Amino acid sequence: MKISRRSALKMTLSLPVAVAAAGSSASAQDATLRVATWGGSWKDAIDKNIASRLVTRGIKVDYVLGNPDDNLAKLIAARRQNQVAFDVMEGHPYFTAQMSKAGLLDAMNLEKMPNVKAAPKWAVGPTHTFAVTVEDGIIYNRTKLAEAGIEPPKRYSELTNPKLRGHVAFPDISNAQHWNAIVGLAYENGGNEDNLDAAAKMVNEIAPNYFFSASTELATKMGAGDIWAVPWHSGWAVRLRRAGVPVGVSYTKFGDKTGALWPVPQFVVKGAQNADAAYAFIDTMFNAEAQYEYGKATGSVPSIGAARAKLADDPDVKDLLFVADADMDRAFQIDWSRLDEKKWRDTWTRQVKR
Repeated sequence: MKISRRSALKMTLSLPVAVAAAGSSASAQDATLRVATWGGSWKDAIDKNIASRLVTRGIKVDYVLGNPDDNLAKLIAARRQNQVAFDVMEGHPYFTAQMSKAGLLDAMNLEKMPNVKAAPKWAVGPTHTFAVTVEDGIIYNRTKLAEAGIEPPKRYSELTNPKLRGHVAFPDISNAQHWNAIVGLAYENGGNEDNLDAAAKMVNEIAPNYFFSASTELATKMGAGDIWAVPWHSGWAVRLRRAGVPVGVSYTKFGDKTGALWPVPQFVVKGAQNADAAYAFIDTMFNAEAQYEYGKATGSVPSIGAARAKLADDPDVKDLLFVADADMDRAFQIDWSRLDEKKWRDTWTRQVKR
């Protein structure tokens, strides 16, 4: 029997808490830190710009690679064996509160992370930080749209344009960018996080040629000119532009908000064997220069203002990312307390034509 993530988290609440107490906070010196994160270019950017700065402190970083849902499953499975799978985890906003309630996360110790004190309020929570965020919008191929006589779409619902038929991709529910796109479609049709009913109908009207789960595959299709428009995060637009693909970005409206943030949370796992090293790692993620280099490599947007200001001068970023404080404050973030994730997953399975 397959157990849902929500059910697994509820079961975790009833597990013995010996693991939480057993994890000793080892010295940051001579520590091997286990970090759970994505693979590919994301992990490479962490290794080059974050982990490399910890070498002089005697901290070696090993990686547990996978998407956040898979890594959460590893964490829960290890806890059932009275073990801790890793020390630091990068995750998703939608399960942060559930993980905290299940007792899987350590409380953020800001005294051990002086760099974090310069972060904006939205970037720091009781059991998480957001070192970077990605920005979700509609990524489109300027040349292909111009050749077809199509104006760049300014709203998710404009992806229903018949001239786009056969050339639109849409994020599958397994991809993080799915959620802002779905909520955006709801807002454009009189709904919100409490009411996503219109979104399924709109996805069917868009009739995507390709539902993507892996962004690397989508990037290949976008680069080949097969896909002309897609709800995606603009970090991939930065990468495609560097590869010579003529891309643009439209940031859609969510009520009085413009553009949508998908912050990437970092957690220190409860019972981490190398808690000091874990806090040193996250603190380094908030070093302004490290954030700039990391953001430049991945197309993600740093939370520290000084890093964003420097990133704004990058020619590959201009007109693709928004980085000013005022624009960040005006951007939309999903209120997960209002969104019934399980209900939407059921709706997606039952109503969306694949």
